[in-house]
Amino acid sequence: MLPVTCRTEYVTPRHIRSAQAALIMMLVAIVALVLLNALGMPGAVIAAVVAGLVSLTAAIAAYGRLGERGAILLTVDEDTCYLGDENRQLVSFPLASLAAVSLEGPAEATTASSGGRRLRVAGTKYLVVTVDPHRADPLASGVEETWEIAVVHTDPAAAEVISRLHAHAPAKVSERAAKVAATPRAAADVPDRGAGGPRVADAGSEDAARRLWEEATRRHDAVLGDYAAYELDPALMLRYPAVTDVSVEETQNFHLALDEATALRTDDYPGDRGRADAYQQSVARLRRAWTVCETRGRKVGVGYLDPADQQDLDTALKLYRHAAGSDVPSEQATYFGRVRDIVTRLADRGALNPPSATLAELESVTRKALEA
Repeated sequence: MLPVTCRTEYVTPRHIRSAQAALIMMLVAIVALVLLNALGMPGAVIAAVVAGLVSLTAAIAAYGRLGERGAILLTVDEDTCYLGDENRQLVSFPLASLAAVSLEGPAEATTASSGGRRLRVAGTKYLVVTVDPHRADPLASGVEETWEIAVVHTDPAAAEVISRLHAHAPAKVSERAAKVAATPRAAADVPDRGAGGPRVADAGSEDAARRLWEEATRRHDAVLGDYAAYELDPALMLRYPAVTDVSVEETQNFHLALDEATALRTDDYPGDRGRADAYQQSVARLRRAWTVCETRGRKVGVGYLDPADQQDLDTALKLYRHAAGSDVPSEQATYFGRVRDIVTRLADRGALNPPSATLAELESVTRKALEA
């Protein structure tokens, strides 16, 4: 996926002060012209004084106008977002850590020039972007941060950036929907955040239909990325096993929706609006099913397992975290091996259904530690 950048310029204190000083000097020149005429000064003197003041006015104005404007940058590529003031600081974060995004404003005043994370521009809308590093890595350090980034939302580049951020932001699930998620039919009752939007079947042109299909593929990929985090991070699986345990009904429903969307997906735009629309709607159902699956899985944790199995998983999680934080390969190999043995034993008894990718990851980290 190609990176897309939107850039919002703003006037700096230099521009503002220069404009104010130039206005004052122009007023001084006008007052000097009137006073010198009233005092009966020679025309040459009046002309010289006024010309000098006007020249100074032009020089001050030029000083301000020739100064480089400030600019707020927001770039999104395949898996990373970069944002900040290009003259001060640019930061980046993985899209997987995106916790929320919303479009607010317009702003009443410009705060970008003061630095910090409030990069607003007067009269311009701004994105409120919340980043939680623990979404991408539960073991990561750092706290949740909120950025306010001015964007010209009517700019096509900004619209694409906003669309990509919305595609990666987690779905907002109401309290009622979270409660309903405990029932077998919860997936049909939780509204998808993309539901109700424009459909491929109703697109006004073939280009519009293609863009809607491409947006559906991005949302499909976002779900795959979110789910892969639980498969490839043993710590997440040990803490929230229900998210990937196919014996849990919500997880079964998610996999059924995933199979449907995968079957309808094509490498390129199919050229058939009927098939493209069917794929788009299957992705909407997939995202709805994933919302229920993740919400339910994180809510129950290990609570759906027998107490003894819960204790085993808790022990495995502590061992895994200890091994991940160790710098001694022999110690890592020992603890990773114990985690693998616990998970394998639970799987063999049918108490747990871990994804094969998780088992492969545990085997991989154990082997690497032994080789080291």
